[in-house]
Amino acid sequence: MKITDKKIDNSNIVLEIKIKESDYIDTVNSQLSDYQKKMTLPGFRVGKVPMGLVKKKYELSIKVEEINKLISNGIQKYITEKKISILGGPIPVDKAIDFKKDVDYVFEYELGLQPVLDLSLAEKSKLDYWLISPADKEVKDHIANITKRYGQVIHPEKIDLEDMLNVSFQELDNNNPKKDGVSNTSSLLVDKISDTSIRKKFMKLKKSDSIIIPIHKAFSNKIDLASMLNISKESAESLNADFSCTINNINRLVPAEINDDLFKKVYPEKTIKNKKDFEKYIKEELSQRYVKESDRKLFNDGSLLFMKKTKIELPNEFLKKWLKMNAKKEFQESEFKKEYENYVKYLSWQLIENKICEENNIQITNEALHAFTKKHVLEQMRSYGNVQMDDKEIEGIVGNVLKNKQEAEKMTNELVLMELVKYFKSTMKIKTSTITLDEFIKLANNQK
Repeated sequence: MKITDKKIDNSNIVLEIKIKESDYIDTVNSQLSDYQKKMTLPGFRVGKVPMGLVKKKYELSIKVEEINKLISNGIQKYITEKKISILGGPIPVDKAIDFKKDVDYVFEYELGLQPVLDLSLAEKSKLDYWLISPADKEVKDHIANITKRYGQVIHPEKIDLEDMLNVSFQELDNNNPKKDGVSNTSSLLVDKISDTSIRKKFMKLKKSDSIIIPIHKAFSNKIDLASMLNISKESAESLNADFSCTINNINRLVPAEINDDLFKKVYPEKTIKNKKDFEKYIKEELSQRYVKESDRKLFNDGSLLFMKKTKIELPNEFLKKWLKMNAKKEFQESEFKKEYENYVKYLSWQLIENKICEENNIQITNEALHAFTKKHVLEQMRSYGNVQMDDKEIEGIVGNVLKNKQEAEKMTNELVLMELVKYFKSTMKIKTSTITLDEFIKLANNQK
């Protein structure tokens, strides 16, 4: 077998594959011999069927299969040895082939070539980097959330607006429990009671007290009502009856005091002397969280700039043909045009990203992925207030995350993004500005 390539232009080449009978005949004859040993045919013993009959039945299919294997393996070997970087896969050139009559063959395959990229123009460009400074209100609100997270639930005698009640609901008929009526026990937030007068009546109750209310008037949000009574939304919308409500328990969250005990729970590894230090660490933590958003915007802006500044010459006609050949459904031309535009954007960035990673030796190792995922898990645990797990338990969570294919891919993409952000920061002319969160959101929305 002999393979040569012919350049069509900078983006396309054609492979010519010449196959002679000597390239495949030994393998074909060997397989025919194996078939003969196993073949059964009326009038002949097993293994004694004449070779002429075996060839008549099997030779053509064996021959075609072997030639296709030779072509496939030959193309892959040629591409590897010649270090040809391609897009998509080889496309056979349509030409008449007579496998029955001929013994020597010439095949042609189109290849679309990856473009050679020059990133220097993009690397010299300027890029804005927007750091977010937390406002005083954000710090105050975050501290309030922390005190609630580390607070305690008490069971007072009297009801307050922010309390959560455990209530037994019973549908009534003439002030008596309705036969087969709606009945359920569930939680109720006092401030979810829509009607002001009914809410005030609830707040005068104590544990074990009961009250009769028109349920449709008390709760205007029928989705909440349906959930509370364990009925469908449609049933809740048509429900027009009085209900008896019995207070089984009163639950009130008392926020933790801002003191040494809270400091140690939130930041066990730090020494915090007073509220001022605590606020300082909270602000630093919020700033660090916002850095992720700043980095993500830098990545988005940087990737768009690189695609704009980098000349990418794609084999468009080849790619369109290859995509249509491999599409799972048939597209209308207008639909395909839109799909192809999106594909070109995706492909262009992938080529740029691969070039950046190759030139800067950016590789995501299993060790790096594991360490990054563990850090992510610890951050999540801290945000939920759970920092008491030992390392073995944490490692178990990390292992489960990475066993999940989608989660592992998500972690990998996040790690690649971090590495690319480092690359942008180290190669481009970065102008850093500090803005508020509201200004950042407005900036991000205006860009869309």
